[in-house]
This record gives sequence, C-alpha cells and structure tokens, in this order.
Amino acid sequence: MVRQRPMGLLVAIMTLVGGGVTEAQEATPGLPPTLRVLTAADEMPEMFSFEPSEAPGLERELIEGFCRLHGLRLESVPVRDFGQIISMLERGDGDVITGIVVTPKRRERIAFTSQLFPIRHLIVTRQPDGPVGDPSVLRSLRVGVIPGTSWEDVVIDAGVPDDRRVAFTDAGALFDGLRDGRIHAVVVPLFDFALARKRDAALVAGAFVGPKGSAAFGVRKTAPQLLGALNSYLNVTRQSRHHLMFRYLDERALSLIALARKD
Repeated sequence: MVRQRPMGLLVAIMTLVGGGVTEAQEATPGLPPTLRVLTAADEMPEMFSFEPSEAPGLERELIEGFCRLHGLRLESVPVRDFGQIISMLERGDGDVITGIVVTPKRRERIAFTSQLFPIRHLIVTRQPDGPVGDPSVLRSLRVGVIPGTSWEDVVIDAGVPDDRRVAFTDAGALFDGLRDGRIHAVVVPLFDFALARKRDAALVAGAFVGPKGSAAFGVRKTAPQLLGALNSYLNVTRQSRHHLMFRYLDERALSLIALARKD
C-alpha cells in the first residue's frame, strides 16, 4: 500500500470542503502520472461534469482531490456504451471507473474501493401515474432498462419478462421514454432519481427494489497500489463526502437517502 503523507491528506480534505490547493510537484511512485477516469458519457454533471466548472460534481471532486494529493493529471474518458466500461478498464483504456455499483459478477472481473455512498434502487414513475408501492407490480408494466447496468439487473431479478422490458441507450433516453409514455416505469439508483427529479418535478418515487448495495470506484485487479491509495484517501475523506452530498443534493433527496439507510 502506498504510504500517505499527512499534510497531503489535510490538503485533500480542505479541497473537498472548499479550500484552496497547490498541485503537488511530483507524482507518487507506483501510480500512473495520468489517471484516466472512465465515466458514463450520460452521467449527470452533479456527479461528474466533463466541462470545467466551479461545481464539477460529487465524484469528480473526489477524483480531483485524489489527483492533487498524489500529483497526478486527470484525464476524463466518456464511455457511451456502459456495458463495455469494464472491458475498457481491463484492456487498459482507463485506470478507474467512477461510481459503479458493486455486484458479485463485477467483483469477478475487477477490484472495488471501499464504499463511496450507499445504493438503493427504487421504482420511478411519472405523474399523472402514481407511485408503485409493490415491486411485483413491475411484471405487468413496460419497464425501461439500460443494458449492461445494475438498473437492468434489478429489473430482471424482479421477474419482469423480456417482452415487458424496453431497452434505451442512456439515462436521458430512458427518462424521455417515461415522459412520452413509451414505458410506465424505470428502476434507478436513488442518487440518479434525486438528480433527475431536479430537472423533472413530475417524477414519482415508489418502493425500493433489490438488495442494498454500494457505489465505489473500480480498478484493475492488477493495480493494487492504486487501489490501496484510493482506499486510504476515501477513508480520511469520509466526512467530507457528507458535505459534498449537501452541496449537490436537495433536502428531499437527502431525506430519501436517510430512509434508504434505515430500510
């Protein structure tokens, strides 16, 4: 594991809560000088913005703090087909996957850091339709999915048959399908619902479905030094992540997160 420098850790924490930083002069030995970050191309800017911004997104702020601490350059790599993101990591097209949901099947292929934030999937409909309070009801609805995602996995595990699942290329198209009536419901992680609802107040939260989970950073199993450095960084910035949630999520979203933790 890479040895951490206490002053560097303090700088990283100050960065996450709004303090200034000075970029390190040299990259930490054992880490790539440029950290290539694989991120879904349709990721909402509150999580990861591809454009320079004073509010670069929760996950990007974390990655930027890590890069400053270790003197790394950050290169963002938008991924249009999320189903290929793990293959891209495995063949060396990137070094880190941002905010991917941890699943047993994915653990067979890549390593995951400690938890970034908890994940619960929930059923989402749109007014004038009301909330779906019973996951078994999904089996009779047209449900939108994005192939290769945990969103699709949860819908399949809920027993929704093939002929009731409608595939979309990305989250924008998925929510458009819900808006124009092509589908009745979607199943998405709580964070994605909270951010989507900021843009469409007609979205309605229903029941949680599937097991509790975690979002984490994904790295190659052949990169133990990078994994160790990321885990050390996430450990000391745990409290700062709570501040970031308050920055990017509204009160309603934070209340749902609290409910999901208790459920």
